Amino acid sequence: MKNNPEISIVSVVIPFFQREPGLLRRSVESILAQQGDYDIRIIIVDDGSPIAASDELGDLLLEDSRLRVITQLNQGPGAARNNGLNCLSEETEFVAFMDSDDFWHPEFLKSAIEAMSDNCDIFFANSNREGFDETRFDWHAKDGLNLVASQHEVIDSDYGVYRFKGDFFDYAIVRSNIISTSALIYRRSIAPDIRFSSTLFNGQDRLFKLALAQRTERVAFASQVLVEEGTGVNIYDSSQWGADRSIILVSNYIRLSRAILEELNLNKKHQKLVRIKLNQSRSDFYATLLHLVRRRKKVNWKLIGDTFKYDPALILASVPALFKTLVKKLNI
Repeated sequence: MKNNPEISIVSVVIPFFQREPGLLRRSVESILAQQGDYDIRIIIVDDGSPIAASDELGDLLLEDSRLRVITQLNQGPGAARNNGLNCLSEETEFVAFMDSDDFWHPEFLKSAIEAMSDNCDIFFANSNREGFDETRFDWHAKDGLNLVASQHEVIDSDYGVYRFKGDFFDYAIVRSNIISTSALIYRRSIAPDIRFSSTLFNGQDRLFKLALAQRTERVAFASQVLVEEGTGVNIYDSSQWGADRSIILVSNYIRLSRAILEELNLNKKHQKLVRIKLNQSRSDFYATLLHLVRRRKKVNWKLIGDTFKYDPALILASVPALFKTLVKKLNI
């Protein structure tokens, strides 16, 4: 592995909205405790948090010039990250993100920068998420979509770092959730203009990662778990099947698939894959709506109307979707 004689400037953007005290400080301290000699800049964007970021950091903010807090009215994590990206110093070489309830293992940044010095532009590590028995790399092992380290080029065997072999975007289009946003770092020069979507409340991180993946094929990953994820403030944790807010989940999947089709440069194969997912989400939308109505659960009718406005083709999908749902019920 090549050695970089210069000190790398790494900027870490943290969107902050929390009601539980202590999480942000733990995240920041994990960044400051990274192994190796780096010029770390941390930008915390307080997204109208009930607990102020400045109160959370307290003396740490006063004593360490590497920390900066920006405040804004609540606009969501995507807008908060964009605010942070817009405030990066010009000399920033590498960009990383951290959710405020996540933290890095001490060797995360060392592994990332060493991979970058081996001519890679994107690095991501395996991670554990609270409440999940498997690591992110193993979530879809049954589908044959997990990363098998032995199939890729070794960069550093001590840290389990590998160069991805093959078309990474071709892989990411069906497996973007293998990358935690908190476990991702990239060379700023390959994508200085990429920002998170302002129209997607959830799913903007997946769209960002796919847009990033289109900029380079020089991708590295660490098979070892180097990042720990909390549960977060996320509709995907509170909107599972049968829950009152489950309609939000499928509505966001529709918006995400549409955004991928409209905003990314896809070949015919990728377009087909995304359209299959979009049609499945449309079918799930009707199945979820019927489920909520039949069980007299609360329905957000404004969201229903907004989803139809955003995706007019959803109306055309109503007949096959309802028929499919009916057949499924009869088979049961």
